[in-house]
Amino acid sequence: MASKSAFKCDCCGLCCRQLKRVPQLSAFDRGDGVCINLNKQNRCNVYTNRPEICNTELMYQRYFASKMTREEYDLLNMQICQELKSCNKMDKSFKR
Repeated sequence: MASKSAFKCDCCGLCCRQLKRVPQLSAFDRGDGVCINLNKQNRCNVYTNRPEICNTELMYQRYFASKMTREEYDLLNMQICQELKSCNKMDKSFKR
């Protein structure tokens, strides 16, 4: 039985705007680091058929369940999310 994820996406879209940081997603990069499937509402146009790497549930089950607990995996995802948000704040302050 799969455990419920504690990671809650707030749909900010930052992970979908940082594809240059993830070589495995280069085929989805529209050329500026933004995913070709991200729409103006920060939603994925192919969510139900999104790439495996974009599906945290599937990634945990297939690749990480034997390496870490669900809690550790969710914490790691939350930390990465917060790092993206922190970097985004810093980027905005330098552009002023």
